[in-house]
Amino acid sequence: MAPTFYCHPPVLMDEYPKKMGDRKLPVREGIVGILLVVVVGLSVAVGVLAAKANSPACKDGLRAEQECRNNTHLLEHELTQAQEVLRGTEAQAATCNQTVETLKISLKEEKAAGHKQQELVQKLQEEIKTLNQSLQEKSAELQDKSAELEKLRKENQDLVSAKGPPDSGVSLHLSMAAVLLPLSLLVL
Repeated sequence: MAPTFYCHPPVLMDEYPKKMGDRKLPVREGIVGILLVVVVGLSVAVGVLAAKANSPACKDGLRAEQECRNNTHLLEHELTQAQEVLRGTEAQAATCNQTVETLKISLKEEKAAGHKQQELVQKLQEEIKTLNQSLQEKSAELQDKSAELEKLRKENQDLVSAKGPPDSGVSLHLSMAAVLLPLSLLVL
């Protein structure tokens, strides 16, 4: 016998519920069917996830993630140490900068003191020149007076030898000149 094909005309969507008529599924069976489909879908999903979780690639990934966490922890520790060293270095740099500023101020003060000393040295050199000139003038005067005294002594000796016996007044005058000459040298 040959197969029989029954052809039904296509049913439009608007007419579909009308054609089903009395053949509605009970609500419980619909909910149970939906739950069954959800349970089967979840079971398949859990099975796929379990298979993937136990796969070598997943285990390698977990191992790599753990190594990454360990490396991250190590790097964070090293970063903390580096930051502490940096803070210490910054503190030393601040101290060095403060010392440099102090030394700059001290150097400026030393330069100012050096300039003052230089000015004082120049003043003292000028005074020394003035005193040397004065000393040379006084020395010249003293030589003139000494020459004059020597001249007077010779004149006195000439007079004494021409007059006769030495006069006590003249000898007193000569002894005074002998005393005054060293005193005038001390005053200069």
